[in-house]
Amino acid sequence: MVDATRCLDTAPIWVQLAGYVPNEPRLSGTSRADLVIVGGGLSGLATAYFVAKAWPGMKIAILEAGRIGGGATGGSTGIVGPGLKMSIRRLRKTYGDQIARVAFEASQQGVNLLREIIYAEQIDCDARDEPHTLAAITPRQRDRMAAHLADLDSLGYTIDWLSEDELVRRAGPGYAAGFSYDNVLLVDPYRLVIGLAKAVRELGVDIHEHSRVLEMRTTGSTATTLSTTSADITADRVLLAMDGYSGKLEPFRRSVIPIRAHVLATAPLTDQQSAELGWNGRGGIIDQRNYFNYYRMTADQRLVFGGGPVVVPTGDPVPDSRSADAVQVRLRREMAARFPVLRDIPVVARWKSLAGSTEDRLPIVAGVPGMPGVHYAGAWCGHGLSLSVHSAWRFSELLWGQTDSHLLPWTKSRGIALPRPALELGSRLYVRLLDLADKYDVRTGAARTPAEPRVIQPAESSTATRRMEVVR
Repeated sequence: MVDATRCLDTAPIWVQLAGYVPNEPRLSGTSRADLVIVGGGLSGLATAYFVAKAWPGMKIAILEAGRIGGGATGGSTGIVGPGLKMSIRRLRKTYGDQIARVAFEASQQGVNLLREIIYAEQIDCDARDEPHTLAAITPRQRDRMAAHLADLDSLGYTIDWLSEDELVRRAGPGYAAGFSYDNVLLVDPYRLVIGLAKAVRELGVDIHEHSRVLEMRTTGSTATTLSTTSADITADRVLLAMDGYSGKLEPFRRSVIPIRAHVLATAPLTDQQSAELGWNGRGGIIDQRNYFNYYRMTADQRLVFGGGPVVVPTGDPVPDSRSADAVQVRLRREMAARFPVLRDIPVVARWKSLAGSTEDRLPIVAGVPGMPGVHYAGAWCGHGLSLSVHSAWRFSELLWGQTDSHLLPWTKSRGIALPRPALELGSRLYVRLLDLADKYDVRTGAARTPAEPRVIQPAESSTATRRMEVVR
């Protein structure tokens, strides 16, 4: 590995640590399947897993444009926790308390379902049950968190604030307030999808890499034919599970916009350097800015640090590369400001990945209008590691005709629709305004600066937070 502080993107740290890339055959010829899933990330693989379990003997094929684990899942930080991008308050006002409760519960169920898969299939992905801590830097952020906790309490989920000492142990110095979700998994996301791919293959699912779908067309009354450069496959049902990588296949182009996230990973830290972070190194941490930073530790003591402003890519590689470099340099600077001991620690990996987002910050999981038998699941708005697994489970229930998914606010045929040029321009302006709002908050909101780090020894999990009960 090389110092990637100022160089072109590398593979995600998870791929580097794994040291291997399994190879699946390209789709060829003409074939037929009962279900074709487009996209080999967590969403597509989990759907194949649940459907194959529920419907033994069903012919299922997964078509992946690149390599398994090469998209948003493999490029994530591997923090699998509950929560939604839309605020609970807005969710309650828009849909009412019952649907808000069901939606938040779904995000918790997604964590539990993924945990069950990992243990049932014995997937070696460094899965750990550790807390997810949300921390405020300024008083305004603390006030927003207080409103969030009040809304959760009104829905029956009571979570306590962390004490000052516990906040430092769980997140590091310099935060004004915080709380933790306890129903959280940390995983190595690349080994997770590689292990899940192995599991679905053993269930009889066909996986095809380097098989980008170029065209979809309805053939007959219900069948759909998908074409790649070298093959055609016809299926009675199709699931589009490509999130931000949908491109021309995106059926909700007036609602879904791709956004790009950025992540860094350091060289392994020594025990002394880890202690000087002033944080016990357990769990995932996310600050409460609009453009939040989030971080976690790997099993071999590397800090994985993501965040900074998201970018709406233009499709032109030159400006897109410049904007990615600018965000990653800024991210490196913010990582060193949060943890000064890391100023001279090499960054050995830096990468970016696409995710799908919507104006209302809710996913879209629904049938595609005008295409019988074709379904879409995506635009996870940064919460795909839990919500996509829950939606995969729901999809298998849908095939049985047994689901109450009408209660979920993202089971809709479209998000808020805008003309594509307006959607792209509006999204770029919006993300810029969010960045300016963060800067204003820090400048005027009596932001706290990180205190002198204290040496923190690993501690047992505290009872400062209450575990939320999950009903399935």
